[in-house]
Amino acid sequence: MQPTSVNGLKWYVVQSKPREEVRAEYFLKEKGFQVYLPLMEVAITRGVRDIMKEKPLFPSYLFCRFDAESSLAYVRWSKGVVKILPESIAPTPLDDGLITAIRTLGQKDGIIRKKALEKGDQIRITRGPMKDILGIFDYWTSDEGRVRVLLNFLNYQASAELHHSLVERVVP
Repeated sequence: MQPTSVNGLKWYVVQSKPREEVRAEYFLKEKGFQVYLPLMEVAITRGVRDIMKEKPLFPSYLFCRFDAESSLAYVRWSKGVVKILPESIAPTPLDDGLITAIRTLGQKDGIIRKKALEKGDQIRITRGPMKDILGIFDYWTSDEGRVRVLLNFLNYQASAELHHSLVERVVP
């Protein structure tokens, strides 16, 4: 059943079964609901190679726009859905501005990619064999999201090229 009221449509947080966000999104869209599943691009290390993969920005959560009075049960009982948050007879809707703000993080295809890093920012490596090593962001090396960082190893300065998802800015 499709939502009936155009003006009564509000955004809600929908919790999906673990790793079934895409399945829940598919079945909600099949029922005619507007659904937003924010995705981010991350680098997964396989051996010595980084493989780019899209993952949900909020694992096990997506957003659905519907009229709670007429469509709550249709959303709640869709395949892949666990519950609507907060779990109650009348869940609390989200402000449209929140969804708009999350959407602005994405690029043209909607995927959230590069972090805002500037030359001289102090960074920390978050995963891999150099995890927790501190360095300095030097520059973006490619459109695929690789960055050049300067690392200090026992009085020796080295540069490394990593995917941006492997580094985070350190706030002084």
